[in-house]
Amino acid sequence: MNEFNQEILNLPVNLYRAAIAIRGEITRRLTQAFGEEFTADYWFILNHLFTANPLTQGQLAELTNRDRASLSRTIACMERIDLVSKTVEPFDKRKELISPTQTAIKFKPEAERIVLEAVGQVMQNLKPIEVIELNRMLGQLFENITKG
Repeated sequence: MNEFNQEILNLPVNLYRAAIAIRGEITRRLTQAFGEEFTADYWFILNHLFTANPLTQGQLAELTNRDRASLSRTIACMERIDLVSKTVEPFDKRKELISPTQTAIKFKPEAERIVLEAVGQVMQNLKPIEVIELNRMLGQLFENITKG
């Protein structure tokens, strides 16, 4: 096997290990600051809700690339600790709209600082242009997977 093929075989392992480590560190730091379990998934969901809200569960599932069943469980956990609220969609009573609560909105600046600090620490040995290129390449990988 040539060296390039070995690099390709190592890529999924390295992506997985890096993703798990980053998620774990973000979760650990956010939980410590929030005082209750606050996972990286909560942050990813809230980040979408801070950008556009309210959103339906289907819209959130698409944005976060999660199946609806697991997203529903996550949303229920977030609702229990007052991070999101649900309201009935006025034009379609079968749908619920999900919005961030005041608790989540108040925690946002601290959460952003924590996430930037955690990711910055992980990326400390990379030049800014390398971080930008890494982010671009990961986005392209995701697009390639979701297209096919």
